[in-house]
Amino acid sequence: MQNQPMSGGPVPVHSQRPKRRLSFGVKFLRIEMFTVLLGVALLLVAVALYAGLASPGAESKQINAKEYQAVFLTNGQVYFGKVTDLNSKYLVLKNVFYIENNSSSSTTTTPNSNYTLRKLGTTELHLPEDAMVVNRDTVTFWENLKDTSQVVTKINEYYKNPGAASTTPSNSTTQAAPSTTPTTTPATTKPVGQ
Repeated sequence: MQNQPMSGGPVPVHSQRPKRRLSFGVKFLRIEMFTVLLGVALLLVAVALYAGLASPGAESKQINAKEYQAVFLTNGQVYFGKVTDLNSKYLVLKNVFYIENNSSSSTTTTPNSNYTLRKLGTTELHLPEDAMVVNRDTVTFWENLKDTSQVVTKINEYYKNPGAASTTPSNSTTQAAPSTTPTTTPATTKPVGQ
């Protein structure tokens, strides 16, 4: 009767619940699933960072810093200058020029004859600085300009002779730009050479 369990005594702990051991295959499957899920999560994070951060930098690398750029806006206006900063929110343009239409409704001439290239800050009443910060939502597109373009040629002519009255193409006729300097001199100044 020694092999019979005692009816009134305590039951040993190891016999209450048998210990379940996971097989090697199940353990391996759990580790493998964890590794796959972690890898997929890291891959998704890497793709999101690349898509979010690489795009603006890729476009700004297209800027040829030695050349001028043309920036076309959604309202049809075009500005010429050097793009110095470009990101997803704004574009900074320096050494800014723009085209002014000098056409009168009574005359019909060649397409390029009624336009004048103006330097920003020289003829405007409010005299802005020679830089623009343009909201990217208003930019249709921008492009690098070649040195041989008519616009760049006129810009270079302007910088060789900034005192010239007009930066108009040679085949056009324009009116003189309004002067921002007073036409009279104070009585206290002496003419040059006296």
